[in-house]
Amino acid sequence: MRMHTFGRTAVISGTALAMALGTASAASAAGRPGHRAPAAHYFVFTKRHQGFAHRDRVGAFHAQVKLTGRYSRLYPMPWSFQITSAKLRAIARGRAVCTATGLNGHYHDRHVIPVGYVWHSTVRPHRVRKVYTLSGTCTFPVQVGGRPGRAFVGFAFHYAINPDARGVSPKAAGSAITTTVRYGH
Repeated sequence: MRMHTFGRTAVISGTALAMALGTASAASAAGRPGHRAPAAHYFVFTKRHQGFAHRDRVGAFHAQVKLTGRYSRLYPMPWSFQITSAKLRAIARGRAVCTATGLNGHYHDRHVIPVGYVWHSTVRPHRVRKVYTLSGTCTFPVQVGGRPGRAFVGFAFHYAINPDARGVSPKAAGSAITTTVRYGH
């Protein structure tokens, strides 16, 4: 996932960041050197598992692929992401510019939305058993402890589609959503 830079940037101090995000770890959110980013989800859509949902302190992500009854062989995947953190919404000082990419660069989505709005779209076409990544970033102005800044909220979702799999259960590891708060001068 690519993060955008706006002029000179600096990471907000651990105290200000902890105040903004509450119980989230300031060290992990700030992306300090040596910190390992959480592993993204890997999920296999099957006839038994046609939907995926993830929620943490930052937001909620949902995706689904219809694989029963009459369904498209293009395997469209409707998805949605919403910033649900009341603390992030409280420090927001403007609309979010949200961009998503997937299908090895063949899918792009961009919206300017209120922070907390349910951002949604559909990715297609997919090939069976190929692993894909859908990633997105929302950037918006914030004010933390009287200091203006810019928040970057992102997600990465790794998945495959296999309608012929039988008895396969979802595979998941770690968090699909990472958060970074920065401010510019």
